[in-house]
Amino acid sequence: MPESSPNYGIQQSGGTMNVGNQAVGQNARAVSHGLSFTAAPGNAELMTQLVELLERHRAEVPEEAAEAAEELQDELDSPEPDRGVIARILERLTNMVKPVAPLVETVGELTKAIESFGGA
Repeated sequence: MPESSPNYGIQQSGGTMNVGNQAVGQNARAVSHGLSFTAAPGNAELMTQLVELLERHRAEVPEEAAEAAEELQDELDSPEPDRGVIARILERLTNMVKPVAPLVETVGELTKAIESFGGA
């Protein structure tokens, strides 16, 4: 990029952004120490609901959806959950459950709960 190019930084319109560390611009660095994750109080109930709905609608969603839910539970239960892993699993789940409205709603609620509590 030429030196005369303007730098507009980061622009966001709507939505939610939770940033643990971030660097922008030439030679920028971001270092994070001790970034932690705390599970939201409602996550357990939402995960139980998700598993029940996946079982009920297993003929309508790929088998991988149940596997992804299991991966998500394992990551949420780990001592140091990886926010990136959680976000990727939730994105995969969202795409897999699109044919079933109650599943879409539950995955959406779970995503919001985790994001609002600093988990993804």
